[in-house]
Amino acid sequence: MEGPKLHGLEPITGLLIEQLVQRPEGRSRLLPVVVAVGPPGSGKTVLLHALAERCAKLPLARVDLSLGDRAPREVFGELAFELGRHRRQFGRIAFPQLWLCVVAVGSTLHTHDDNRRTALQNLRQVVSSAQPMEARSKGVTDILDAAGQVPEGLSPWVGMAVESLLQSLNRLNIRRRISQGPRLTGDQIRREDMLIDLAKWAHGDDESRAEADAIFGMAFLHDLRHAYAGVRGSRRTLNSVLLLDNAHTPAGRLFLQTLREARRRNGAEPDPLVVVAASAQWLPAWSECWHRPGIHRFSDDTERREPEHRTGGLEWPVPRNPPDVLADWAAADNPATSWFPWYLVDLSRLSAQTTGDLTADQRMRSVPRVAAFVRGLTGGNAAATVDVIAALGQSGADDALTGARTVLTTPVGTRHDPLPEPVDVPGTVLERARERLLGDFPEAENLRDLVTSAAGRTVDVLYQPEVLDSTLPDGEALLQEVRNRLWIRTVDGAEPEMVLDIWLRRILLCELADREPDDPRSWDGAHTICREVYRRKFTEGETAAEAEALYHDLALGRLDGAIEYLSRPFLPGHSEFGRTTATAWLSDLDLITSAPRRVDAERTPFAQVEAIVRDNGLEPEHDMAWLITALWVSNDPLGDPQRTLDRTIENEFRQLARGLGRGALLLYERAERYR
Repeated sequence: MEGPKLHGLEPITGLLIEQLVQRPEGRSRLLPVVVAVGPPGSGKTVLLHALAERCAKLPLARVDLSLGDRAPREVFGELAFELGRHRRQFGRIAFPQLWLCVVAVGSTLHTHDDNRRTALQNLRQVVSSAQPMEARSKGVTDILDAAGQVPEGLSPWVGMAVESLLQSLNRLNIRRRISQGPRLTGDQIRREDMLIDLAKWAHGDDESRAEADAIFGMAFLHDLRHAYAGVRGSRRTLNSVLLLDNAHTPAGRLFLQTLREARRRNGAEPDPLVVVAASAQWLPAWSECWHRPGIHRFSDDTERREPEHRTGGLEWPVPRNPPDVLADWAAADNPATSWFPWYLVDLSRLSAQTTGDLTADQRMRSVPRVAAFVRGLTGGNAAATVDVIAALGQSGADDALTGARTVLTTPVGTRHDPLPEPVDVPGTVLERARERLLGDFPEAENLRDLVTSAAGRTVDVLYQPEVLDSTLPDGEALLQEVRNRLWIRTVDGAEPEMVLDIWLRRILLCELADREPDDPRSWDGAHTICREVYRRKFTEGETAAEAEALYHDLALGRLDGAIEYLSRPFLPGHSEFGRTTATAWLSDLDLITSAPRRVDAERTPFAQVEAIVRDNGLEPEHDMAWLITALWVSNDPLGDPQRTLDRTIENEFRQLARGLGRGALLLYERAERYR
């Protein structure tokens, strides 16, 4: 049986990659680096796999930059070997300039920097014009294997470098090779000296190594452009493709920076290379022309933007969603010139359509209902969506939502998992999600503060020093880490709010609920502290803080405050319940009843409402108590997946609306949602 497929990537694996690999009139174009961004489990690796399959017949290289700490020059070497594999139409691409740099760096040239005559003799002896290169293979190998001179991580390439160098250079004169080597812009030096300097820089300080890496990049791009030139290049009708996974790692960041610098030094000369990267974190370079999710916009953004940056005519766009790709790349006459130097695609959230397609793949009944539940629970996280759907499919019931309230503790395997990375072992939905999202979180104390902050409705609680309790709480640094990991979402409104990603917060709230009762930041402890923070703000004049305090009061299971607050507009003597009042009241009702709940999988939703009302010492006939509690349970996707409380909520809204003013119409309209 074929496992589930991840839908929603077609705009990228179809139109976008087709546009990028094209070579109009056989020419290269300035192309943006395409980056798929999103937290772990977003489907980034799956996207790269799909692109690798789509581009299998082209010169293709795929590198996972999380495997080892590699310098950019080592990555360029790896790319050259992959792109140099023989393809039927494209032949074998040679990289002689790059391999000459490899020889220089792997040799002992840098040890003779103070005696350039000796250094040049060594270079000429290794690559002599008097004999075929095949006859000098041992000399090349000896230099590359010189004890202590091969940079760490380069040794695996020694044998292949020698072979490729021999194939590329053969009988050509060393002076011709050097004269065509990579240039240092603005430096009036002999190419022989440049290679010696390259060997020295590669073993120098950070600045020197960065210079050496840039030269490697220039050599790599020079060889690639040369391979697409002339008669031989005319049969290479499509660009080469480079796929980079985990570009957010230190090695990935440094490589992208070096590639960009190498392209900059080449001026306006384009190269035939399509670069598609995947990143689980935000990189600072993108903030030069893209709006970073999780921060507020500033009015002076346009002044800070570089003139050569292009974002499709949009002012500081957020990363584009996959459906946007169609409009971005199909409408423009030459879309490749509309986006530069980056084109960011956000894979953080699957669309409702994609979630429905994944649900339909499992042949479940009531696909719209199941898809709505899954998306409400996961927020569209791709890996979570796949896991939850798989867990629901194990119930065997006619209604897949029958066991949905325990879906987080349902074991799921990996046999048909299209998103195994970075979790490839069975476990419950919750265990796998925790490992994906939090497995590499930097410090235990920071993680503790992050779990505590999940009690807050927005990330504003990170600015409240009394909420966090680690040894050295630093809310700003933690907020920065969360932003970098693309875990913050903007909720639009009169005043946009920053909130944690839905699925991440769900996992964190489970962690919070599991803390011991005597923990000072247990569920009750954290929500009590947050409640007192907003109560203080209310006494200081922030009227909106009263509803925020009641949000945390309800999270503690207390109804009295919410009932008193929400009953005020209906008391005798209050002004008419008009549309303005009704709109504000519904907004407060939504805010308060969106409070988080501890999971209660033992009792039915109706029994939960009864118990909460009873535990608060209220009569079963208390209409406002029933409305607030039923909404509180229903607003939690795990509270009432089968929507058994909808009729109760509808009736309570209608009962409340009777005899009111013009605002009653809004209550009746809200009641219609629950029919």
